Amino acid sequence: MANQYFENDPELDHQRETFDFTLLGQSLQLTTDRGVFSRARVDYGTVALLTSSAELLQTLAQTHPNFTCLDLGCGYGPVGISIAKAYPQAQVTMVDVNQRALALAEENAQANQVSAQVQIKASQGYSALTDQRFDLILTNPPVRAGKKVVSEFLALGQEHLQPTGQLLAVLQKKQGAPSALKLLQQKYPVAQVRHRDKGYYILQAQNQD
Repeated sequence: MANQYFENDPELDHQRETFDFTLLGQSLQLTTDRGVFSRARVDYGTVALLTSSAELLQTLAQTHPNFTCLDLGCGYGPVGISIAKAYPQAQVTMVDVNQRALALAEENAQANQVSAQVQIKASQGYSALTDQRFDLILTNPPVRAGKKVVSEFLALGQEHLQPTGQLLAVLQKKQGAPSALKLLQQKYPVAQVRHRDKGYYILQAQNQD
């Protein structure tokens, strides 16, 4: 069975690649490897998630320059690193279960000169974030890990948001975005589709209306 990006396989052969990519108007240099999600380029869902989040991030930066952001399931780091680079005062936490992805995220944070601004740690979902609360949680959940994992990424976010915090997640319609929206509507006071883009739904939930 092929290695999955949400698993750890230290025996997996390396095939490192480095490419340039622009996110949130920031030019990034990103190194990837076998065994991580979307290693050839930043996937379209992640780009759509960040594009849809841009206005919200700008508002946060204006009203709360030291805002806290969680990149949940960070992979090799494009979401968290681009936010840290675009908003130098933000405090960005990046978590993943994949040790190879985390090592790459550390490397990419250093390459893009945001190491001092980001905290990168191993975590199965929110398990290592017991007492932390965030103004914003962004996630492109690992759909191949199964519905239970995706549902936990979405539903448990409420426990890790500030009172006015928001969660944004990207899912394709065929990956269960409509049912994910129903779950969010059950768990959060406010939940909606923020944006649709080529079959991708950007779902938005918040603790207060």
